[in-house]
Amino acid sequence: MLNEFRNKIDKIDKEIVMLLGAREEISEKIGDLKKRKGIEIQDVNREIELIKALEKIGEKKGLDQVYINDIFQIILKRSKKIQNG
Repeated sequence: MLNEFRNKIDKIDKEIVMLLGAREEISEKIGDLKKRKGIEIQDVNREIELIKALEKIGEKKGLDQVYINDIFQIILKRSKKIQNG
C-alpha cells in the first residue's frame, strides 16, 4: 500500500517537472517576443491576477493560499530570469 502511494507521488512529481519544462520553453518564447516588441519583462498586474486566480483554484482543492503563493513566486521569478535571457 505504501509503495503504491509512493509510486503515485513519483508519477505526479515527474508530471510536475515535465510541466515546468514546458512552461520554461514558453517563457523563453515570451521573452523573445517581449524583447522584439520592446515590452517590459515584468508585468506586475499580470502576476497579481495570475496568483489570485491560482490561489482560488488551490483553495477549491483545499490548498493553503500561502503555499500556492510561495510556489508561484518561485516559478515567476524563474520565468522572469529566463525571459531576461
